[in-house]
Amino acid sequence: MTANHAHIRFAYKTDLLSSRFPWRSHVPVYDLDHVTLGVRHLYESAERLRRETGLRSHEGGWLRVMPTAHRVIPLPGDAFVNVESVIDHHAELPPGVDAFRTWFEETTRQADRWMTWNLRARSHADLEDVARRLGGEVVTSPGAQRPDGSSATTVMAPGDAGLTWARGLPNWYYHEDMSRHPGRSTPMTHERPLLAVAWLEIGNDPAEVEEHIGKETFETLPLRFVPGGPGLHGVGLSTRDGEEIAIRAASGAAGLAELAARAG
Repeated sequence: MTANHAHIRFAYKTDLLSSRFPWRSHVPVYDLDHVTLGVRHLYESAERLRRETGLRSHEGGWLRVMPTAHRVIPLPGDAFVNVESVIDHHAELPPGVDAFRTWFEETTRQADRWMTWNLRARSHADLEDVARRLGGEVVTSPGAQRPDGSSATTVMAPGDAGLTWARGLPNWYYHEDMSRHPGRSTPMTHERPLLAVAWLEIGNDPAEVEEHIGKETFETLPLRFVPGGPGLHGVGLSTRDGEEIAIRAASGAAGLAELAARAG
């Protein structure tokens, strides 16, 4: 999920969005940053997506404190699909991380799952506002380690998966240097060149999503609301040939919620 998961507490906040964390009169507009597709076999799945959709991917790296790695499918608007899988099935891990690994393996064994959708703050101050508003914190942690020896740093909020991913809602990221953003750092032309992210299919109640991300962003993002339970269920991409690419999979949010409840 392109974050240091060890720093993300799986715990619900029953006072989320209570009077202790009032909304400001104006919430900044946030951009789509990335969506995470959990898969069983990283490379086979990325190649299968290329065959089925014409979408190419590049190496994203692996997380040093989590047993996962990912490939990146760049999208218009400096967004990307994070194709992620478990790569180390035998590492000795802290109990919470080990439980996450087991859950991820079991969840993706039979089919792909949309794990998360995530937004991007345009400034660090905006990210700090997210943390205050949702009762969390800004978390800075080691990001992906890449095969060329380079590495990334993850800066995110609110830093608690119980507030976001386990509820099928987005987390926020901040990238100080957008030239190193995964969606921009490796220029790539897909077999079917893209125009835009046409839609995101979300299973949450629209009012819940609007309250979480703010009215301005809610009105800006191309959201569709569908049955099937909380979380992301599909991503649509418009192409230069006038067609559309649809990537659909069940959401993993319900399983993340169960994992959070057991850990809490």
